[in-house]
Amino acid sequence: MMKAWYSMEKLWDLFCKFCLIVMILIFLNSMVGDFFFRAKYSFPTPVKANVADINTLNEPIQNNLYNQKYIKAYGEKNKYALEPMAEYSISGLVVAKNSNFWFRDIMRNEFDDIALIDFGMVWGELAADRNSLYKYIKFKSKKTLGQARTLYYHWEYGSPWTDSYITSHTSHTHMIPANSNIMGGLLQVKKNNVVKIDGYLVDIYNGKGKTIAKTSLSRQDKNATSRGYGACEVMYVKSVQIGDKIYK
Repeated sequence: MMKAWYSMEKLWDLFCKFCLIVMILIFLNSMVGDFFFRAKYSFPTPVKANVADINTLNEPIQNNLYNQKYIKAYGEKNKYALEPMAEYSISGLVVAKNSNFWFRDIMRNEFDDIALIDFGMVWGELAADRNSLYKYIKFKSKKTLGQARTLYYHWEYGSPWTDSYITSHTSHTHMIPANSNIMGGLLQVKKNNVVKIDGYLVDIYNGKGKTIAKTSLSRQDKNATSRGYGACEVMYVKSVQIGDKIYK
């Protein structure tokens, strides 16, 4: 009995060591993958242009489209078809950003492959009064263990804005860059930057015609029953402006 118990203990010890090694390898793989991901887009080139100041008081501009030609798009590994649903331009304050998806090369789905970065943005009175904004509202964009990419925010008692105003002036946008220079520009964006982003709201399909994601077409929706499976915009980005720099 003593010998059998010792053997089991030894096997358990080996199993724990094996699990530890596997976890370390997964962690290192994630770090290396993230490093090469960022290095690939590290040196974007802004176009030279005289641009007006970005007005964050304006509502996003949306022009719905019908029966448009699909846009061919390439993720990091696969091909996709994007159906333009609306021309879209948004000017706002970035309150959250997420390009650190859990274990990029391990827990990656097709949506992660094509939509490479997320921004949480606000506009209107929220962007105009930053002191009150950050005093009363907390934002965080992240990917959950359940694979959802979500903007979490909550507001404290005493907020100068109603719940409905906050909801209708906050967006979580999943970005599909039209090229590597635009992706590099998006990676330059930091929290608290004022940006203007132009492009199309799109639905995503994979090479077999399966729906990967549908975009929200309203700033009023706010839950998983919405067209956007959670009220998020999916945007094919053609241009991003940060201050006086434009990346196309």
